[in-house]
Amino acid sequence: MKRLTSLFTLAVAALVLMQCEPNVSERTPDSGTVDFSSYVAVGNSLTAGYADNALHRDGQLNAFPAILAEQMKQAGGGDFFQPLVNPGVGSNADGQARLELRLVPGPDGQPTLSPQPAAADGQDIFRRQQTGPFNNVGVPGARIFHLVTPGYGNSAAGAGNFNRFFTRFKSDPMATVVGDAMLAEPTFFSLWIGNNDVLGYATSGGSGNPDGGIGGMDITPMDVFQQSLDGIIATLTAGGAKGVVLGIPDITTIPFFTTVPWNGLVLTAEQAGMLRAGFAAQLAAMGVPDEQIPALVPDFQAGQNGFLIADPETAVVNFRLATENDLILLSVPQDSLRTRWGSQVPIPNRFTLRQEQIQAINTATTQFNTALETAASGAGLVYVDMNPTLQQARTGLVFDGMLLSTQFVTGGLFSLDGVHLSPRGNAVVANGVIEAINRGYGATLSPVNISAYEGVRFP
Repeated sequence: MKRLTSLFTLAVAALVLMQCEPNVSERTPDSGTVDFSSYVAVGNSLTAGYADNALHRDGQLNAFPAILAEQMKQAGGGDFFQPLVNPGVGSNADGQARLELRLVPGPDGQPTLSPQPAAADGQDIFRRQQTGPFNNVGVPGARIFHLVTPGYGNSAAGAGNFNRFFTRFKSDPMATVVGDAMLAEPTFFSLWIGNNDVLGYATSGGSGNPDGGIGGMDITPMDVFQQSLDGIIATLTAGGAKGVVLGIPDITTIPFFTTVPWNGLVLTAEQAGMLRAGFAAQLAAMGVPDEQIPALVPDFQAGQNGFLIADPETAVVNFRLATENDLILLSVPQDSLRTRWGSQVPIPNRFTLRQEQIQAINTATTQFNTALETAASGAGLVYVDMNPTLQQARTGLVFDGMLLSTQFVTGGLFSLDGVHLSPRGNAVVANGVIEAINRGYGATLSPVNISAYEGVRFP
């Protein structure tokens, strides 16, 4: 009898629990107030799917626009054609064969980062039978004014004035990137541009002009940025298309700038003393008066120290110890850092960013993002700011039961070049865009399962 009562009690409890379950009905994907039938993605390497220091097919197929287009198909979206590179082949931002960064087993059996051939010499990286119009016109290396520059894909323009990637799929020698985007007659578009307008300066250690210039390592002048942006938005919306405009990430969320710690120089008391004595001797040999030498000798101490970095603003010696306000770039040669650089020899300027340079980058990024958001609002478009997500990811975010972060290699969001996204990172961006589209246009696009996309491949 007790057994019967127990079974009855379990049955009643199960019935109660079933009745308490939320009544969840899956939403039917819908485009809301917009038309996804011809989606076109406009931008630079982040749009193209560049990753691991090369443009390769895996990256292209997992670029955020490709992920987004698949979700749009459930709500009336059409085919999404990309200028795909050949399988197993990679190119750099100029469309030429390049080494692709990969994790491979090291001598000690631990994974190590190594450049591997991504294409054979002379091998054509594109399928020559591919013809446009293309739905993804993301061009690695493009700055905002490049999108409206006639002949940006024209090799006759001369070195430095054209893009060897765009020249592979342009519609005409004097075509513009935005003009080629319009050939697909977009009904909806995404625009993610402006990153390279600060990134060239940032990744070169502030080697260019922070006050504005159009050289590859300069920060783009605000008037040039604004004029180009106005033209791009006017062209893309001329046929009534709606879209999303994405903002520029803060460089402090990018592993390229945050992986090498500023205070990574660890010394014993003996080593610190030897370094101080060595620099004192050097300064004396230079003829520096004895009374000035103590103030100029780097204050090496036992334990963690800031790396020794070049600084042209430092009087007499032009070097100093790094502080928490400085950034050491991922491009700094690690072998040199393990031997003399950062201790006996200052790390050269091209591998560091000083506080005033970081401030110039942050100021330009803020101005550019304000312009992007204002332009989007004025044209009735949706602005997408991924910075809050990336800022939170610095300490870790959980997506689909996985802990993801901006940490280099192990974080899962960024590829092995420390700048561009992994497939999993692209999925996070795609979901951010989907959320913005649903909110801004009343659509009901389904987010993707982020765990279905790869992070960094380990050997």
